[in-house]
Amino acid sequence: MKEIIEEIQAYKPFTQQEANDQKLFLEQIQFQKNLLTRENSDYHFSSSAWVVNPTYDKVLMVYHNIYQSYSWTGGHADGCNNLLLVAQKELEDCKITNIGT
Repeated sequence: MKEIIEEIQAYKPFTQQEANDQKLFLEQIQFQKNLLTRENSDYHFSSSAWVVNPTYDKVLMVYHNIYQSYSWTGGHADGCNNLLLVAQKELEDCKITNIGT
């Protein structure tokens, strides 16, 4: 968890909203438990990836069955404190069934 806190502290926000979100995350981390699991229904970490092709003219989107909409890949940390690994695992777990143009 220490590494995640350090990453959030080191992040330089681009907008006021990002600065507000950063402040909220850092405040809540001190008072919350189980931030790496879904046991905490108020606050918990997830990780996602935004995947583009080499020419940046296509993006990978996945269909989310619960929300009935398309989104980028991602998922819950489920106890893993390496959020990059979580994003990579979620990407690898994607089942590509239809590639559009």
